Amino acid sequence: MDRLRSIVSAFALCLLSLAHADTRQPQPCNAALLDSLATQLGQQGWTPPDGHGDGPLVAAACKSWPDDSALSVVTLAYRDAEDTTPEGERNLNWLVAKVDAQSGQLRERHDDYLGEDAALEIDAGSLWLDTARYHLAPGVRAFGVVMRSVARGASCPDAGFNDLLTLVMPQGPRLRPVFSTYLYSWTTVKGTSCVMDSDFQSEQADLTLGLGSKHAHGYADLVITAHVRAGRQEPVVRKVSTTVRYDGKHYPFDQFPSFWMREPQP
Repeated sequence: MDRLRSIVSAFALCLLSLAHADTRQPQPCNAALLDSLATQLGQQGWTPPDGHGDGPLVAAACKSWPDDSALSVVTLAYRDAEDTTPEGERNLNWLVAKVDAQSGQLRERHDDYLGEDAALEIDAGSLWLDTARYHLAPGVRAFGVVMRSVARGASCPDAGFNDLLTLVMPQGPRLRPVFSTYLYSWTTVKGTSCVMDSDFQSEQADLTLGLGSKHAHGYADLVITAHVRAGRQEPVVRKVSTTVRYDGKHYPFDQFPSFWMREPQP
């Protein structure tokens, strides 16, 4: 029975991007808001992404801003209308913004690109907005964008990551990224994944963020806590926390967090 469980666990982890189910609430964008944003970005023909079409708007999430109901925060991944690059190879435009909730007029924004590859592929449900109370300094509230990849990745990996959180804060008319890390990760503790006779064991961690009581350069510390399990349905076996301090420009932290990991067994 133990050997069977090891085989099942290894197989499940080989399909990491599919097995890590999304339990977050949907954050849809209404058609009028998307139309306004498309016009401002020089695009057209946008419809809310549903995962069934091949339109230029690949992913979108919208949410009311907690501090002011007249504002919303949005994040979009889109391609130019003439771009016919296949899924998994696209270079998508990525927008994170705060907008007027009624008109859709852009206020503060951050623009970047998402280059898809073997480890990153975006679909309609890949973007999600985190508007927890990230009050980093007086009058400064950050918010996050979580990006979930649906790429299959390696066939028999010994570790994996997903749910990349990027925290942005306002700086004039721009939103500036100040922190980034994967919120979900797993690693091999013993044996080899996808090998039936390796006595495979793994651990996985879900990370949460909180604010510390101390400050550096005027900004609150971030406390990152890993909730570690021996399997997705298993209870938490330990919690490990670490603190990161603002260095004057950003919160320096490993995008691929390893502070919670144990040394692999021989």
